[in-house]
Amino acid sequence: MIARKKCVTFLLSFVLPLTCSVITVNANDNTSEGFTAVPLYETIEPYWMNIVGLNTYLSFNNGCGSLGASVIGQTGTTQITGYAVLERFNSNGTYTQIASWNNLSATGNLLDFSKTYYVTRGYTYRLSFTATVYRNGTGETATGCISRYAD
Repeated sequence: MIARKKCVTFLLSFVLPLTCSVITVNANDNTSEGFTAVPLYETIEPYWMNIVGLNTYLSFNNGCGSLGASVIGQTGTTQITGYAVLERFNSNGTYTQIASWNNLSATGNLLDFSKTYYVTRGYTYRLSFTATVYRNGTGETATGCISRYAD
């Protein structure tokens, strides 16, 4: 039960904020008739059979990037595999791959990936992490992505 509460806490703390969107509904501004602008919150949550959570992170300090990902599988997970790609956003709207890490693997239900990578300041970078979680003879794949500006 405690492990389940930790999993739910993880989802609410890290995954849920990444998947939430806010939609504003405009209504008549005439308050004498009781109409007001009301924000409508719509939550979209992934439904995974094997994956409890996938969290990616990326930060920069004077061109030194701290990047990584954490993947948690359901109880009974036998293996988690993954790969990461770091890309730079170009002025013409395209991305250039600058680094990748392949064949990442862990037995059990946790895969942690963490790297330090130096980049050219003044660009936006994107880290994508794709993981496959194996449980009960099936693999389930998910991708997490995050972008940050390196100042």
